[in-house]
Formats: sequence, structure tokens, C-alpha cells
Amino acid sequence: MKKKILIADDDVNITAAVAARLEASHYDVLTAFDGFEAIKLALRETPDLILLDVWMPIGIGLSVAERLKERGLDIPIVFLTACKKAELRVAARAVGAAGFIEKPYDPETLLETIELALARRAGPLESQSRL
Repeated sequence: MKKKILIADDDVNITAAVAARLEASHYDVLTAFDGFEAIKLALRETPDLILLDVWMPIGIGLSVAERLKERGLDIPIVFLTACKKAELRVAARAVGAAGFIEKPYDPETLLETIELALARRAGPLESQSRL
């Protein structure tokens, strides 16, 4: 059975590129373009992993992660962001992120991080994403 990944990012071009790469790697893909939509989809579809942008309209990624945890969803979250602030990594770790990748991202690192997060399904990753 294919693993299901939710991509939550307000950049349509990035979402399309990541979705195409994931589909080519045999994942089922769901997309959301704001934090509210991401929460609704995650609650309804229970994806195996969420790729989550930090800065989105209607709910920043960190608050989306917190809300999902409050609702009892233990879904690995990999943050994918253009923001270079070091404190975001700390905040991502605090909400239990499985990975943290900066845009522009290396596609192989992204896939590797996803595979490791899916394999572990719990706890922060120690990989090239250097959370």
C-alpha cells in the first residue's frame, strides 16, 4: 500500500514540483495551501507524513503542528521552509519535527528525510536535514 503524504505550502509552484517528485517515487499526495486546510485534510485523511511550510496564510506551520498534536495525531512532520532563522530549527524540534529542510531544497535529501521519517515514525531524525 502506498504511503500518503500531505504537502502544505502556499507556493503553488513548489507544491507542484514536490508533488510530482513524490508521485514519481510512488507516494500518494494530498495538497493544502494554508494552515487551516492542512489541519482539515490531516484530520480527515490521516496521512503517513506531512511536509509543512513554516510561513503560510491562515496558520503558520509551527502552530499547525501543535494543533495536530493537541488533537492526538502522531504524524511525522518535515518542515520545508525558505526561512534561514536558526531559532526555527529549535522551535521545530520543540514541536517534534521529524526533519527540517531549507528551500531551495536538494530533492535527494528531501526524499531521504521522508523515507527515514516514515521508517522511524517517531522522534527527531538525525540525517542530512540536520534538525
